Amino acid sequence: MEDNNQNQGYDEFTNSKALRPLGLVIVCVLSFINAVYQFLVGIFTFLFFDMFKNIFNDESYIELMEKYGAASEEGQNAMEAIFSVNRSYFLLTALLYVVSFIGVRYMWKRLKKGFHIYAIAQILILIVYVLMFCPVTFASPWGDVITTALFISIYYTYYKKEME
Repeated sequence: MEDNNQNQGYDEFTNSKALRPLGLVIVCVLSFINAVYQFLVGIFTFLFFDMFKNIFNDESYIELMEKYGAASEEGQNAMEAIFSVNRSYFLLTALLYVVSFIGVRYMWKRLKKGFHIYAIAQILILIVYVLMFCPVTFASPWGDVITTALFISIYYTYYKKEME
């Protein structure tokens, strides 16, 4: 039982659980929220892709959007770009966000393998984004690259100090 307590982050002398660093808690919570949100967006977009595309191409929808002027033109351009992406992109990214979630869960438990799982999933998400989304929509990947690099480097500092 004593070995189990040590492996679970318990302080042997005070018999209390060691606290997770606040920074690790914050980045893990943000990563959990992002992974769940991106999974839901990806899976729903994949499942209802054809229905959304039909609604977007419907004349009554186009007439309704024309009433809103310039803002609707930007929205229509964005929707056209999204529907020109291969549908499998949304399923693939949804599955990669599940893997990312698993990595964050391991890091929450302070296990080093979580960092590796998370980093690989995030890099694969970027690669899929650059290969499947950017060429079709002409989107810039730099914001996502910077955000991913920031989170991986924050996790790396905790990987060195806090994870076993």
